Amino acid sequence: MSNFIISIRLKLNFSKIFTLVLIILHNGTFLLLLFPILPSFSKIFIGLLIITSALYTTRKHLLYINHPLYGCILYYDKTLHCVKVRLKSGKEVNISHNNYSYPYLVILKIDGHFDRLLIFKDSLDIETFRYLRVFLRHAKSCSS
Repeated sequence: MSNFIISIRLKLNFSKIFTLVLIILHNGTFLLLLFPILPSFSKIFIGLLIITSALYTTRKHLLYINHPLYGCILYYDKTLHCVKVRLKSGKEVNISHNNYSYPYLVILKIDGHFDRLLIFKDSLDIETFRYLRVFLRHAKSCSS
């Protein structure tokens, strides 16, 4: 089961599903500001925090600007018998053992980095997305 032949290059496209999720979440939090009885300056401060969150999330996770995992390559290391990640910089890192793989979403994490790559189903072509899910589910990660 750990005999994976091809490597996977994660060159992601714009995700309409993720855009819809972001719009619903951030607009929903703006609507919640209408109900609490707070001073105006508190509402303005919380509103600025929501706008900052929306801009950061859009820039980092939706448009993949300066995301360290964008364009990385997942491959099977035959000598160590585990999955490794080659970043665009050429650095090879270990894949984290606690990645999430759902039918519509994959969350990819690597050891030693805080950043996660959110991959929705419409970000990749369907065959690559399926192969990625199988790859992450059945291949073991390298021990640090």
